[in-house]
Amino acid sequence: MLISLTDLAQMGNSVLADFRQEVAQLGPSETADFVRQVERLEAKLEQLYAVAATAVQREEKLEEVAAIWSQMVAICDQSAQAVSELSQKYHVTDSASYDRILDIRNECEDNRVLHA
Repeated sequence: MLISLTDLAQMGNSVLADFRQEVAQLGPSETADFVRQVERLEAKLEQLYAVAATAVQREEKLEEVAAIWSQMVAICDQSAQAVSELSQKYHVTDSASYDRILDIRNECEDNRVLHA
């Protein structure tokens, strides 16, 4: 395995922790800055998706491929949950980046199902 599930989980946790830390420094009226942080989170999740896609290309067992995609689904779910909860504080009702996070999640889920 090029990257372990633990490594992938740690990267996902790090991305989410960085997001939460940056957002914690914002005031409730800093909506534009919050949106930028969501965009950064989206970009980092796209990078993690690329890491996962590279990792699965080197896997021989379908179970391991499915496990990688399952881990990515969990990372995206946690990220989407954090954005959803914080969006209320910053009065963001529509975010293209949030929608893209859900799209990434759905792509990961489709890949998981395909290899399960």
